[in-house]
This record gives sequence, C-alpha cells and structure tokens, in this order.
Amino acid sequence: MGELAALLAAMTWSITSVALTSLSARTAPAVLSALRLAAGSVVLLALLLASGQVSDLGQATTLGLTGVIASGLVGYGLGDTIYIAALGRLGMQRTFPVTMALYIGLTVVAGVVLLDEPFTWGLPLGAVLISAGIYLVVIQPPGSPAQPLPRVPAAEPALATLADVPGTPRPGESTDYFGYLLLLLVGILWAVATVWLAGSKGDLGAIAAGAIRTPAGAISLLAFATLTQRPALIRPFKNRRHITIITVTGIVGTGFGSLMYVYAVVHAGAARTAILSATAPLLALPLSIMFLGERFTGRIGVGTVLCVGGIALVVA
Repeated sequence: MGELAALLAAMTWSITSVALTSLSARTAPAVLSALRLAAGSVVLLALLLASGQVSDLGQATTLGLTGVIASGLVGYGLGDTIYIAALGRLGMQRTFPVTMALYIGLTVVAGVVLLDEPFTWGLPLGAVLISAGIYLVVIQPPGSPAQPLPRVPAAEPALATLADVPGTPRPGESTDYFGYLLLLLVGILWAVATVWLAGSKGDLGAIAAGAIRTPAGAISLLAFATLTQRPALIRPFKNRRHITIITVTGIVGTGFGSLMYVYAVVHAGAARTAILSATAPLLALPLSIMFLGERFTGRIGVGTVLCVGGIALVVA
C-alpha cells in the first residue's frame, strides 16, 4: 500500500499542476508553494482532530517531533528555496536532471544503509530507468522547439516548482561553480528531509506526521516570501479567482498529496517513496496533452515506457 500511496501522491500533484499552469506564470514559485502549503496545512490539521490522533503527538518523543518538523524545514524551507535559486543560475536543463538523480540516489543509499530498509536489485535498476525516462521527457534535444514541462507545484522536496528560467546559461558566461554547488546541496537537502522523516516518525501515524511537517514547511516558506517577496505575496489576495484556485488546489493537492507522501514514507520507506514520487512530472504529461494542447513526441513515448518499467521494478 505504501508504493501505491507514493504513486497517488505523484498523480495528485500532477492533476493540480494542470489547474495551476496559468497561475504559475503570474505568481512567484515560493509564494505559490507557500500559499498552497498553508491551505493544505488547514486540511491536515482538521484531519488530525477528526481522526483522534492528536493524542499521538503527546505520546511522541521530543526528538521524534523535532525530527519531523526539521524534515519540513529542511525539505521545504531550504531545499525548495535553494532549488529555485539554482534554476535561476543554471537553467532547467542542468538543474532538474542533476538534482533529481542526486535526490533519488542519495535517498536510496541512505534508506538502505541508515534505516535498514530492504534492498532488492529492483531499486537501483528501477531508479536508473526512471531517471533516464524523466531525462528524456524533461530535457529536449539541442535545436528542438521549446516544449515547456508541465509545472508540478512544490508539495514535496522532490517536486519543487519549475520557475520561468532559461533552459541554458547565457552565452559567454563562465562555468558557474557556485551554481553547481547549489545543485549538490539541493540533492543532499531533499534526501536528508525524506530520510529524516522516515527515521524520526516513530509511532506517529501518517496524519499526525503530515499535520506537523506540512505546517512547518508552510511557515518557513511564508517567512521567506514575507522577507524577500512581500509584494508578490500580497498580489494573489487582490484577485478572488486567483486565491480561490490556489486554495482549492492546496486543499486537494497539498492536503491529500502530502498525506499520501507521508503515508508512503511510513509504510514503503524513504528509498521507494523517493523513486516513485519522482514520476510526478511524467504523470502530468498526458494531462497537459489532453487539456493544454501540448504535443506528444517520440522522446516522451520512450521516456514514458522507461518510467513505467522502472516503477514495475521498484514495486516488484
């Protein structure tokens, strides 16, 4: 069931990404993520009260609660923010595949070595196939017409919002070593956040853990947006339709999606969750073709087949 929850989380984020495509062009990524996380937090806190799991928080250790909160702060507050900065410096073609490969690889290794999660050869083989498939889908060959990737709003570390940034560095620029250092840092932070959640949850249920972790991420991103992008944070509230769509997608996508993600980490482990949740951009593609009129290419077809094969190996 944990593997199914990871795929449901990825599918949920993909569906909401289609609804938010038009908004993402007018809203700063950090602001959009912060507001969606805030809306999702309300749902998770309500579910916590309704489920009767509030008592779980009182029985949890201080170290465990601190770890779950820290997972949200590290993944959302630091990881997503630095990822957005790296996108601006290096472009999506360099940033996306490198950070995803680092995140998946580090999480699989840490899950097996540090958390004693079961190892099968399907894990590394599936990770390679999924990474290759995502690369084919996301990165277009040189000289091809621009084909924007469907935006997957930041609901979890591995799925940070894709900003409107250049696909490649500007001509004549020297190698941006600091930008590549940011890529390494992002992969480490995302992996740490996922493994920290898996190792700290203790006896906490998925609802209780999600009701702590998501608000922690919302608060950190709201603080970041308040300090650095205050006008952008205020702007959505001036448009009723705008803020309504953000709120609804936050409630459905972030509330349900984050719950499924935490459930997956609890029951399937950090390694499998990292690999399967990384398929969200791929799952958004058929929706973008059907509803947004984006075209289907041979690379997308091959990438899809590779990802499906990788998923089969991971869950086998």
